Amino acid sequence: MRKLTVSTVVAAVLAGIPGAIYGGPAAPALVVTSYEFTFEAPDTTASGVVTVRLVNRGKEGHQLSFALLDDTSTVTRAMRELAENRKRATGVTWVGGVENALPGGTSEATIVLRPGRYVMVCAYEDDSGHAHMSKGMLHALTVVPRAARGDTVLPATAVAARLTDYAITFSAPLTAGRQLVRVQNDGTHRHHLIVARMVGKATVDDVMKWDGKTKPAPVEDIGAGAAILAPGHASVIPLSLAPGRYLFGCILNDSAGAPPHYMLGMQKEVDVR
Repeated sequence: MRKLTVSTVVAAVLAGIPGAIYGGPAAPALVVTSYEFTFEAPDTTASGVVTVRLVNRGKEGHQLSFALLDDTSTVTRAMRELAENRKRATGVTWVGGVENALPGGTSEATIVLRPGRYVMVCAYEDDSGHAHMSKGMLHALTVVPRAARGDTVLPATAVAARLTDYAITFSAPLTAGRQLVRVQNDGTHRHHLIVARMVGKATVDDVMKWDGKTKPAPVEDIGAGAAILAPGHASVIPLSLAPGRYLFGCILNDSAGAPPHYMLGMQKEVDVR
């Protein structure tokens, strides 16, 4: 995922809810610290519903996506393909994660980790187009079964965001204040969710035309979003909204060279009161 480019609409918007301020769902925590360009993380964790906490000690925004390897994949091959081809490795299933932690900040998301072998990556690119994962932001993780069977049911939420091919719908209106939102991929392709607050009288067209650098920017980061989800997967994210207009979108594409999903209609402006 590229940030601060005209071709990726609001990809410049870095997502991340400070967990120390907003808290998160009651679930065991998996804490990962990011730097430029490495992760400090455990090699093993227990399965079940897990609140992933990303602590960013770097100078750039970073995110944390979890790729579950199938039985035919080796960690070495998956990490090599991810480093070379970014998010297009074969034999992996994306199960969510933290969309972004701002520099000096902490962000959270609650996901289900089933037993198996995973690779954790930062799917962002720098301003020169170099993928963070190709610079070393990959970390292997083994998820082992809990001694007692782990729960695989995500926390209940009042609002759900449904991602399809190619639309975003909400089960209930978003309101001002703090809330938990379930993000569910009901499509047939990978999706994620980014969110930005619209500035002043800026329109979606203004965001589309923005070069990612010109000031004032038409959108501002509020720290929110859900990392890459394969079809049928979901996560729960904390979301804190002040009254105003927000733009939600998916900037992934279905194949190299294909248009990003927001260009196919996967964007939604929401007025929060």
